[in-house]
Amino acid sequence: MKKTILLLTILLIGLYSCNYKEKKAEKEYNLDIIKSTLTEVGQAVPEFSFITLNNDTIDINDFKGKVVFMNFFATSCPVCMKELPYIENEIWAKYKDNESFELIIFGREHVADEMIAFKEKTGYTFNIVPDSGRKIYSLFAEKYIPRNFVLNREGNIIYQVTGFTDEEFVKLKEVLETELNK
Repeated sequence: MKKTILLLTILLIGLYSCNYKEKKAEKEYNLDIIKSTLTEVGQAVPEFSFITLNNDTIDINDFKGKVVFMNFFATSCPVCMKELPYIENEIWAKYKDNESFELIIFGREHVADEMIAFKEKTGYTFNIVPDSGRKIYSLFAEKYIPRNFVLNREGNIIYQVTGFTDEEFVKLKEVLETELNK
C-alpha cells in the first residue's frame, strides 16, 4: 500500500513537472515569436516590390484599394504544408474572382524554378512569389513560419499571426470577410 502511494506520488510529481516544463517552453516560444516580429497591427505595410513567376515586377502599393492577404511559407515547413490547402480551398477559391481581393503567397528562401515545380506538383492555382534570401520576409519578421498578414484597402496591417491552428484560421477568414464587406 505504501509503495502504491509512493509510486502514485512520484507519477503525479513527474506529470506536473513535465506539464510545467511544456508550459514554460510554450511561453518562451510565444515570447520569441513576439520578439522576432518586426511589424505591428495598425502600421502601414513596409515598402517592397517583388517579381512574379511571370517575371512581372509589382510594388505592394499597387494593391492600395484592395484587401490583401499575404502568407509566408517554405516547402520544408510541415505546418506550412498543412495550411496551404486551406488557403487554396477556403480563401483562394472563395475570393479569387473578387476584384477587391489580392492573395500573395511568398515562398521564403525559394527561387522561381522551385516555386514553379512546387505549383506543378501540388496543383495549387494561387500565385506564389519566390522570396530568395528572405528579402521581403525580413521586413516582417526574423524567424518562424507560416506567417499571415491581412492589409486593409489603405495598405495598413489589420491582422497578423504566426503558425497555423484551426481557431486562428477561422479568425483569419472572419477578418477577410469583414474587411471585404466594408
